[in-house]
Amino acid sequence: MFVIVKKKAVIAVVLCLTVMSVALTACFTASASVSPSFDKVIVLDAGHGGVDGGVVGSSGIKESELNLKIVKELEKELKRMNYGVVLTRTGDEALAGGKKADMQARKKVIDEANADMVVSIHINKFSDARRRGVQVFYDDTKRWTAQGMYMQNVMNEFVNKKYAKRDNLSALGGDYFIVKCSNVPSIIIECGFISNSEDQKLLTSREYREYLAKYIAIGIDSLLSDGSR
Repeated sequence: MFVIVKKKAVIAVVLCLTVMSVALTACFTASASVSPSFDKVIVLDAGHGGVDGGVVGSSGIKESELNLKIVKELEKELKRMNYGVVLTRTGDEALAGGKKADMQARKKVIDEANADMVVSIHINKFSDARRRGVQVFYDDTKRWTAQGMYMQNVMNEFVNKKYAKRDNLSALGGDYFIVKCSNVPSIIIECGFISNSEDQKLLTSREYREYLAKYIAIGIDSLLSDGSR
């Protein structure tokens, strides 16, 4: 979880956003049946794990559990698209004792995977229970701003508009280890707000997790198929 205290201005990036809806819809309709290069590897990081359960919903569901469920759906989608996939964790456990050691162990997985992209999956929580939707984060050095903003537009167009009834969430930069620990394009996707009852209900639905994973995978494929981003 990365709690958002207030909205921040995001540096503008030239991403051809004026044709986003039409271009993405046309591109993504075809993407599911197109096989990208076989030599591309994605590291999927299910945030938290073990004693570090992350945020907890009113139903008692833990963020770490939901993160892993989403990652496994995303793994299936990416493999269907012929990507190599490496998971930082495959069960409900930390990679090492202590937060710092755990994060270093995740970095080791990323380094050894020779990855083309890293996507870390989390669930958000906010004091205002009305806040909802999928939000993307990138590193505050701005290396992966374009990737973060592009993925946010995918989430807005195909997930937030449908489920959260809004399409104006902004990708934000921050000092997050997992997106700064390597030279691999890396983003964090907060898949909803567990503090919002509707988002919590969605996140516990396998149908929603499958839908979300589908469009995250399509966004990844689009990013890696276009070297200009």
